[in-house]
Amino acid sequence: MRLILRILIAGLVVTAIGVAAVPLLVVLDIREGGDGWGLCADGIEGCRTSYFAGYEFVGVILLLLFGILALIAAAIRILRWLNRRTTRKRSEAGLPV
Repeated sequence: MRLILRILIAGLVVTAIGVAAVPLLVVLDIREGGDGWGLCADGIEGCRTSYFAGYEFVGVILLLLFGILALIAAAIRILRWLNRRTTRKRSEAGLPV
């Protein structure tokens, strides 16, 4: 169970890094003449977005990051709880901790 939690935590950390890199990738795409992953359909010169498109994008990124961080925190708490429970059982049985 602990191995699964450690793998889950590692996967969530990698996912958080990936989500945090999305704004950089969007800016790089626009810089190279792309549409910024749908934000600017005609490139930066003809970009006609609403005032809230950028804020909406940032809001979604922040919600994803906070959700992933909450999952990481929960997984770490469960891992600590399992470690404390194992340590307590070993000490009660007279085994080295």
